[in-house]
Amino acid sequence: MSRRVNALVLVMIMAVAPLVPMASAHPNIGLSTDVNHIILSPGEATNLTLTVENNGSSIESYSINVSGFDDVWEVVPADSNISNVIPTFSASTSIAIRLSTNALPSNSGTLTITVTEPDSNISSQIQIQLSVLPRYLPAIDASSAGDNGLVTMSPGDSVNLSLMVMNDGNVNDTILLSVGQTPDLVAFWSNWTSGGGSNNTSGNNTGGNNTGGNNTGGNNTGGNNTGGNNTGGNNTGGNNTGGNNTGGGNNTGGNNTGGNNTGGNSSGSGSNGIFAKSGQTGWEVRFNDDVLDMMSPGESRSANLRISLPGDLDPGFYGFTLFAASALGNFSVNTTLVVNVTAIHDLSFTHNNGGILLPGNNTTTTVEITSLSNADGNWTFEAMVESGDCSVELPTLQAPIIEDDTYDLDAIITAGVNTHVNDVCTIKLQSTLDHDTSVIEQYTFTSTVSEAWGLSMVIPTSIKLDVDTLESFNIAISNDGTEEDTISLIGIDSEGISFTNPEPVTLSRGESQYVVMEVLISPSLVGNITLNFTISSTNSGTSSVSDSGVFEVKEYAEISISGPQDNRIVIVPGQNSSIIVNISNDGTKDLDLTASISGLPNGITVIKGLESLSLTAGESVDVELELLAGSGIQPMSATFNLSFDGGWSSTGLMLDLQVTDRNEVMVDSSEDRIIASPLGDSSLTVMVTNLGTSTETFVAEINNSELSDWFTISVDTLSLTLDAGQSGDLVISAREVATGAPISGTELIVKLTSTGDSAVSDSITIDVIPQIANGIITVMSDNDEAKPGDAIYGNVVVTNTGTAEDTMRINSIEMDCDLDDAEVTLSPSMSSSPIPWSCTIPEGENAGMKALTFRLTSAARAEMMVTFSESYTVEPTWNDNVVSFVFDQNDLQFDYSSEQQTISLTICNEANTFIEGNLEVVGKNEAPMNVVFFRAGETGMNTTYSLASNGCQDFRVMLTPTNIDGFEASLTIKSVSQVLGQTVIDSSPELRADVEGPHSPPDGLDLGIMELNNKNSIILLSTGWVLSLLLITYIRLFRKPAEVEEEEEEEEEIPLGPNEVRIDEYNKVTCTNCDARLGVPEGSEPPFRFTCPKCETKIRVVE
Repeated sequence: MSRRVNALVLVMIMAVAPLVPMASAHPNIGLSTDVNHIILSPGEATNLTLTVENNGSSIESYSINVSGFDDVWEVVPADSNISNVIPTFSASTSIAIRLSTNALPSNSGTLTITVTEPDSNISSQIQIQLSVLPRYLPAIDASSAGDNGLVTMSPGDSVNLSLMVMNDGNVNDTILLSVGQTPDLVAFWSNWTSGGGSNNTSGNNTGGNNTGGNNTGGNNTGGNNTGGNNTGGNNTGGNNTGGNNTGGGNNTGGNNTGGNNTGGNSSGSGSNGIFAKSGQTGWEVRFNDDVLDMMSPGESRSANLRISLPGDLDPGFYGFTLFAASALGNFSVNTTLVVNVTAIHDLSFTHNNGGILLPGNNTTTTVEITSLSNADGNWTFEAMVESGDCSVELPTLQAPIIEDDTYDLDAIITAGVNTHVNDVCTIKLQSTLDHDTSVIEQYTFTSTVSEAWGLSMVIPTSIKLDVDTLESFNIAISNDGTEEDTISLIGIDSEGISFTNPEPVTLSRGESQYVVMEVLISPSLVGNITLNFTISSTNSGTSSVSDSGVFEVKEYAEISISGPQDNRIVIVPGQNSSIIVNISNDGTKDLDLTASISGLPNGITVIKGLESLSLTAGESVDVELELLAGSGIQPMSATFNLSFDGGWSSTGLMLDLQVTDRNEVMVDSSEDRIIASPLGDSSLTVMVTNLGTSTETFVAEINNSELSDWFTISVDTLSLTLDAGQSGDLVISAREVATGAPISGTELIVKLTSTGDSAVSDSITIDVIPQIANGIITVMSDNDEAKPGDAIYGNVVVTNTGTAEDTMRINSIEMDCDLDDAEVTLSPSMSSSPIPWSCTIPEGENAGMKALTFRLTSAARAEMMVTFSESYTVEPTWNDNVVSFVFDQNDLQFDYSSEQQTISLTICNEANTFIEGNLEVVGKNEAPMNVVFFRAGETGMNTTYSLASNGCQDFRVMLTPTNIDGFEASLTIKSVSQVLGQTVIDSSPELRADVEGPHSPPDGLDLGIMELNNKNSIILLSTGWVLSLLLITYIRLFRKPAEVEEEEEEEEEIPLGPNEVRIDEYNKVTCTNCDARLGVPEGSEPPFRFTCPKCETKIRVVE
């Protein structure tokens, strides 16, 4: 263990040894400092704490001296003396240490602090290591470029700028140059003055930014990204501090945000100094020599910055940041350079002729002006005619033109009235920049005079034309074009209109002339009509001018009439006949026509067709001419004339009349259906009448193809010979032979045809419908209330609601009502006479409302069954007792071993109706006997019952004597029942119980081998007690007393024996066998016994 401790102490001493300053100490003077090595950068300062400990035996004062350091160090103790230091105590003082700004790392050394006690001339020394940190401090100055860092250039220019780069550090360093696009323009403009009055300080060329490597999140941290491709790097948050992309790498596509190459637009070979303005392609801003190797402290070198601008650059100030970074010191500075891009104004012109320039007219032509400038400008426009008979006007004389935009300038050019086609006008447009009138843009364009054809005509009005006559009239035509033209006038033919066109006419510009037009109008036209004309010319080519005029056509009258093709009307005596005659107004005048007829023979009457008509021009109408021939007229032929007169015109039509014999038959019946029954034939009578004028024989044709699957059809005769006007009968019979026919019926067609002329026929359609069986039962009760064994009675009436005569049977279902399938035959809709019925209610029938069902069946339809339910009431009844009682035993013996007994009791409802009630116990010594009722299958005490007719309820009756003295009990159980609102009390047979009382005490002791009387027994017992007391006294006197701890006596609960329970707080006990929760018999006090009504286990209830 001791070895481990020694080793640990040794390791601690070795670890602390380098931290202990080198000291030469006298034992009485102890020295220590808070630090033993001071490291400063040039220009920095710090404080050193020196502690002097008095290890002597008296109070002492000490002097302090410093020595051994280089001149660049300034070491000043705060106190040159420390006084009155008590033995074993210490005192502290501070020493200020400063490092000159021009210090080099070679100026590092050792500081020696000497503390002397003058009285004893003893001293102690302590040495402190002094180290100069290398300082890396690049600098860049853009004030020599342009006007104090503001360079003015035009779009498309290129320039090389010489900038001064300095090493302001204290060690040799390599400085990296780069360009960024996030300049501090606010600081630039706040410090900039024209003429080089400011060196861009306080924000430009700052050296205190981004120290320690702020290049967080980027890829250029900590060193030289030499030879690599800084592709995709995000130099966010810093200024490329800690090294630049030396080695000619291609910074392609990287975002380098906050550093160089923002936007990634200048991809390709080249150094890391290429710059492209975001959103402006074509920029080139880069250092030609972006790496200055091994610059000595204080050295300055010139760096060449190349700037090239794209030609389409917008004017304005563009700033960017120039970075100088130490490759070794992870430190950078920057300055801002601003390029002022000047404005260039230039325009280009294109000319777009607008409309056609015609002699004496003007047109608007548009000059499209495109800005080639890199700035907006306001321009003033002037237009003049250099040659040609034209004038020009500019609606707009001044307008702003936006950079890279276009502007449409309209010019209104008017040709002289004496110009002709192909005359040329030369126009010059001059544009002057408003703010610099030396900037003038000129554009010359031409406009050529064109030609146009123009034609017009004047059509006469108020001219009336006759039809079918060649009419002529004059039309004036004019040459409205700009040159001489040959004009042709043409009338447009249409239905009913035909023109004769004149020869073409040559007219000078502006000349007019009348030409004659001829037209022929068809009689189909009348009133105002429109005539259409068109004119065209040599100059118009395929184009033409159309016009129209309204002319009036005079009216004329003309009527035409036409009849049937053979102009014949055929009529049968006693009948009407008609033909259609067409009347047409073929003229152009509206006409009122009257009709007349001549040449009709006697016996022929005109029914209609001679009414007056009004026809408008061109209208036609069909007129029905209807004639009536008397029934007595004989067959004949004749002609007659039908004519129409309109006043202005009339026409007529000759017609042939032919009277022929009449052949006609009529078939009819008073009914249109046969109800076919399966019990027999059903028939229908059809009447056939000869309506002709001669005797005819008619043959009957029966078409039963649609119904032969279900019915048989028969007819009493197939032919009838009838005189003119005579009628005869056919009897049609039908019988159902199979079921399944449609309920709506099936059509049977009966047709009668003349044997002399097959075209003379008539038919009738009869529906053969299968019989529908149905009926209604009407019950009339004379007595519908009775007790079991008594009768209810009344009458029943049967109604046939079927479609045919039917035999129906009626009987009762639930009871025999003495109907014995009573049978009645009824026609449709007929009812039977009242049929008596009487039913005896069976014995034992339950009281209440009942239903008696009557059933009706059909002989025609076996499936037909109609039922009707009649309600009746069975009155309640019972014998002497409503409730009967049955015990499994009624003579009980109780002794000490049987303190409780349970018997079975069954009660039954002897009435024929529902009852409910409860049980009571009465009788001799009922009070000392606790009687509890349990319904079978239930655990709780319950004396109630609800019984349907003849229903029974089982009870378990538990009897427990509550008196310890013997007694005899004679008990009766009473039922108190509610029967239809009445209270009925019934009593059970007597229930006897003999309870044995307690036994008398014995007369002495029975020891088995002998018996002692009371006196001897007392002597024996007294002797035993005396001996027992003597023995206890001896034990207590001669036994060593034992230490007994007094314990608090606790009252213990007597444990329960087998089948023993105690009453809980709810006055209930738990069965020891089945765990049933049981109520204690009312009034019982422990101890007592009773039997569990669920499992019949005897339970003893104790205190």
